[in-house]
Amino acid sequence: MRSAYMVLGIPGDATPEEIEAAFRRAESQFPRERLAQEEGALARLHEIRSAFELLRDPASRAAHDRKLLGAVRPAAPTQRVVVIAEEPSPLRKVMLAGLLLAACVFAAGTYVSYRNAETRRLALAQEEAARQQAAREAEEKRLAEERLATQREAQAARAAEAERRLLAEAQVSARAEAVRTDAANRQLQAQQRAEAAEAQRRDSARLGEERRAAAEARQRTERDKQRVRELCLQLYRRADC
Repeated sequence: MRSAYMVLGIPGDATPEEIEAAFRRAESQFPRERLAQEEGALARLHEIRSAFELLRDPASRAAHDRKLLGAVRPAAPTQRVVVIAEEPSPLRKVMLAGLLLAACVFAAGTYVSYRNAETRRLALAQEEAARQQAAREAEEKRLAEERLATQREAQAARAAEAERRLLAEAQVSARAEAVRTDAANRQLQAQQRAEAAEAQRRDSARLGEERRAAAEARQRTERDKQRVRELCLQLYRRADC
C-alpha cells in the first residue's frame, strides 16, 4: 500500500506541525493553472489531501500505522511437531509428506512475503529519501529566488535613490546658477546705472563749465566796452568814439 507519509514526503514520526507544513507546501505546488493543464494533477492533489486528512486525526493515523506495521512485519511461520507412535500406513505417509510439503510451501511463501515486504520497505525508504531531497531542493530554489528578488529590489531601490539624488543635485545646481545669473544681472544693471550717472554728471559739469566760460566772456566784453567808453570820455569828451 502507498503510505500517507510518502504522499506528503515526511518521516513516520513527524509532528502535527510538520504534517501541516508538509501539506501546505505540497498543496502550494498545484495552482489552478497546473490543475487545468497537467493531466493527473487533480488526482495527485486529492491524494495529498486524503493523506493529510488521514494523518491529522490521531485515531486514523494510529490505524494507518498499524496497517503499515502489519504489511512490513509478517507473522513468523509456525512449526508443527508430528509424533509418530507407530509405523505409519502408506496413506499416512502420503498425508505426512503432503503436510511437510504444505509446510515448506507456507514457509517459502512467508519468506517470499517477508523479502517482498523488505523490498517494499527499502523502496519506500528510497522514495521517502528522494522526496525529502526534492523537497530540500525545492526549498533551496525558493530561498534562492527570494534572495534574488530581494537583491533586485535592493538594486532598484539604490537606483531610485541615486536618481533622486542626481535630480536633487541638478535642482540645487540650477538654483545656484539662477542665483549667480541674477546677481550678475543686478551687478550689470548697477554698473550701467553708475555709468549713466557718471555720464550725466560729466554732461552737467561740461554745461556748467560752458556757462561759466560764456559768463566770463560777457564780463570781459563788458569790461572792455567800459574801458573804451572811459577812454573816449577822457580823450574825446564823449561816450562813443
